[in-house]
Amino acid sequence: TGAAGGIGRALAYRFARAGGRIALTDVEGNAAASAAEPLKLQGFDCMALELDVTKEKACAIAITAVKDHFGGLDVLINNAGITHRSAFSGTDSGVYRRVMEVNFFGSLYCTMAALDALIERKGLIVVISSIAGFAPLLGRTGYVASKHALHGLFDSLRAELRDCGVDVT
Repeated sequence: TGAAGGIGRALAYRFARAGGRIALTDVEGNAAASAAEPLKLQGFDCMALELDVTKEKACAIAITAVKDHFGGLDVLINNAGITHRSAFSGTDSGVYRRVMEVNFFGSLYCTMAALDALIERKGLIVVISSIAGFAPLLGRTGYVASKHALHGLFDSLRAELRDCGVDVT
């Protein structure tokens, strides 16, 4: 997720060069398609999908499309994320809600949609976090809260999945 630029795009390119078949998703569908185009031109097997990770049904539809296209799913990289820059006292609660929707619930929804396929293939769940997941970061309390929540969820999920052959990192 969040594969149109930055870390997401770099990871997609790295996995493709290692032989992976890649689905690049991003809230900006045209940007995902633009990121996928150089890979396609080099002969890599990839697809691009528009995906708003804050929509649970959209995550399920996208994961199904990926499984149908590639015949399964081995790795899910939860990378989509946003931040904010403002002191707690000056931040509207809606900012917190939006950051949690993208950073936390987006990873939750995609993982829920992909879990059966990942268990079947003994796959890997990757969650892109930040030092903010375990340390304070002034002026970004909502971002920090979302990253703390990711750590709590996925550390616990790692323990739950240890006998299923699915790794969480």
